[in-house]
Amino acid sequence: MSSETSTSSSSTFQPWQFYLLLGMAAATVAVWRAVDTHPAALLLLSGAVISAALVAIGVHYTVLAFMGEVRVESGAVDVRTRAILEQEKAAVLRSIKELEFDRAMGKISQADFDALNARLRARAMSLIEQIDRATADSAPDGAAVVPPARPATDRMRCGACGAENEADARFCKACGTKVER
Repeated sequence: MSSETSTSSSSTFQPWQFYLLLGMAAATVAVWRAVDTHPAALLLLSGAVISAALVAIGVHYTVLAFMGEVRVESGAVDVRTRAILEQEKAAVLRSIKELEFDRAMGKISQADFDALNARLRARAMSLIEQIDRATADSAPDGAAVVPPARPATDRMRCGACGAENEADARFCKACGTKVER
């Protein structure tokens, strides 16, 4: 890890720092407002308020993860994380394929297709960049990074309408008839 990376990440104000400062300030106010209270109760009150701040930190990062805002930091990514990214990429690419099929079958409007397609493609590009970055970071210095081999895709033509389909297609994306192998 370079010194500039560690310096830049430590100089910015992180969300967990905000929640922790807010929790400490709230604990101070709670203790200050509690008059004629036993010291043990004040300690419990402070602990409860700071614990609430810690819960807020957890909720914040959980919501970010659900929204897809969690980013892979630069540095080596373990095998499990890379496998998760690969699975998510495959799921997004399948979703794009299904979306194109639904549009071809007339199940969704062009406006809905455009909006969903743009979101899915942006997510796919983000995942591909994260995987590429992780692959580049995990390679030894000076070593060439060779992407994994992708199987060649042979296109098939539909016997009914002549539309071109992917090799793994079961139904034609233009007319919906079953594609014979």
